[in-house]
Amino acid sequence: MGIKRLNHAVLYVSDVPRSTRFYQDVLGFRPKAGSQPDRAVFTQAADSDNDHDLALFARNLGQQRAGVFSPRGEVPAASEPPAGLYHLAWEVDTLQELKRIRDQLQALGRLGLEEDHGVHKSVYGHDPDGLLFEVTWFVPQEALQDEDRQSRSDPLLWERELARFGKL
Repeated sequence: MGIKRLNHAVLYVSDVPRSTRFYQDVLGFRPKAGSQPDRAVFTQAADSDNDHDLALFARNLGQQRAGVFSPRGEVPAASEPPAGLYHLAWEVDTLQELKRIRDQLQALGRLGLEEDHGVHKSVYGHDPDGLLFEVTWFVPQEALQDEDRQSRSDPLLWERELARFGKL
C-alpha cells in the first residue's frame, strides 16, 4: 500500500470570496457549505466524487504552523508566502497506512500537525525544504456518523480512531 492519489490542493488567496467566484464561474468548482466563507472555502470539482478538490484560504497570516482555524499570531516565515500554494494532500487507503507514515515522519523529525477533520483524518509534515504537505485517510461513507460530517480541526486521537476504524 501507500499513496493512492493527490486528494486536494490548498491555495492562499488575497480575497477568498473573489477567488471562490472565479473557480466557481470559470472552472465549475462547487463551494461546500462552511462557517467561515471569508477565511476558508472548500470546493469540489464539477464531476468529482471527492470530498473537496481545492480549498481557498485567506492569505497566510502565520497559520501554516498553527492550523488555519486557530492562528496563534505568528508572522509568516520567508518560506511561507502570503499568496500561493499552502499544501498538497495525498490520500491513503487505510488508517493503518496513515499511522505508518505518521510514525515515519516522527522518526525523521518531519511531523507537523495531526488533525481529525471529521470525514477525514490527517497528518501534516514538512519536506526537506520546509514545504508543507498533508497525508489523509477518508472515513468510508458507510462508517460515517452525523458527528463526523461536521467540519472541524481537532487533535487526532490515534488510540480512539484505531479502535473505531482499525479494521476498515
